Amino acid sequence: MNINRRKFLTSTGAVTASTLVGNLGSWGIESANAQGGPAYRAMVCVFLFGGNDSNNMIVPYTDYAEYAAVRTPASNVALTQAQLIQFSAPSNGKTYGFHPSMSSVAPHYTSGKMAVIANAGTLIRPMTRDQYRTGGAAYRPPNLFSHSDQQDAHNGLVIGQPVRTGWGGRYADRLVAANAGALIPSAVSVSGSQLYTAGATTAPLVVPQNGGVTVSGQAADAVSTARYNALLSLIAAAKASGNQVVVGGAGVMDKALTANNTANPILTAGLPAVIDTAFRVNGNLLNTGIAQQLRQVARLIEGRAATGVKRQVFFVSMGGYDTHTNTITNQTNLFNQLFPAMNAFYNYTVAAGIANDVVQFTLSDFNRTFIGNAGNGVDHAYGGHQVVLGGSVRGGQMYGTFPQLVRSGPDDAGSNGSWIPSTSVDQVASTLGGWFGMPQSDIDQVFPNLANFTTKNLGFMA
Repeated sequence: MNINRRKFLTSTGAVTASTLVGNLGSWGIESANAQGGPAYRAMVCVFLFGGNDSNNMIVPYTDYAEYAAVRTPASNVALTQAQLIQFSAPSNGKTYGFHPSMSSVAPHYTSGKMAVIANAGTLIRPMTRDQYRTGGAAYRPPNLFSHSDQQDAHNGLVIGQPVRTGWGGRYADRLVAANAGALIPSAVSVSGSQLYTAGATTAPLVVPQNGGVTVSGQAADAVSTARYNALLSLIAAAKASGNQVVVGGAGVMDKALTANNTANPILTAGLPAVIDTAFRVNGNLLNTGIAQQLRQVARLIEGRAATGVKRQVFFVSMGGYDTHTNTITNQTNLFNQLFPAMNAFYNYTVAAGIANDVVQFTLSDFNRTFIGNAGNGVDHAYGGHQVVLGGSVRGGQMYGTFPQLVRSGPDDAGSNGSWIPSTSVDQVASTLGGWFGMPQSDIDQVFPNLANFTTKNLGFMA
């Protein structure tokens, strides 16, 4: 039986090489637990790779003239005021506008189930323009305008240190007691091996965008069955060897097979009616990549009785947001995929009776510059706006402080409209952790820079 070890581990989907190296792929430690609360809760990170231009996702309506004065002159990257879907922000008494492609989710803001997080980003501590320009490494996170570094920063949230784990994975580290008896890991990626789901002591489950998880080449014929049984025998012998490293490695494979055997029937069964109905628009099943990923998440949530997981963190993603050219057209095309899929997933949770127990939130590398470039596009910037959607969201509100849209103004890191965040992603993640039922002491350990912020819970989750 010639099975390459790395190929086997990646094909099972339950572990990744990066996780295996540090901890032999255990599913966590018994050091912490979620506090009392609902029997099940899940958070879904929707990551927009490339740097979403959130300046056009959330637009001032009351102060549209300020937006147009800065956004329009350099190039054709501004939305017209007539295109905007108006919404009020009681926190500051002003009216803003959603991008026109957000028509499917805008009603959830009005009904109080979607919130806007204004001007959030990676921060070490609160930072002014002067501190950004002169404060050095004590204030300014490194490599701010680099895609890979800022993807790692958002998903890892250990700013200024080597990034080896993600905050979703570190949450999973501390939820093992809450998930006692679970047959699959609590951290799941439907977007390949991702930092966000990698814990210090836990390994994630990685599932494909479509279909199930099985050992590569496995089938129901006699030869395949014999091969699989031989593998089980090898694992059993390794676990009985007495060698700690060998026993640990065998345990990884054993857990991977258990996770596969549990998840595969859920992922390959006929689509449950409650999911199928929610993901149809005008009778047609949404079949974009992001819709397929969220359907996989819905399948695993529907199968929670079989998996035994009580707290789950999911990661899904879209690419293409690096809009250096034709930002209006490109972003519209992307949003026409993203928001119908997020709406369908939310509708599924409502129909399934679990809307209060599931939340979706967006993240991205960074925002884009407020001024455009010669290609009718926008370049790499800093703080941006996000949305949070779910039954427990205290919606119909904007959290955080919307930046002053003034080039070289108090919120601009430079001179092209690169907004210095007023809210840290750590604070956003901490708020979600509190809703998850995690003790603040555990949350503080997951986010070492959180101690630098006075407000740890932004209040957008009930």
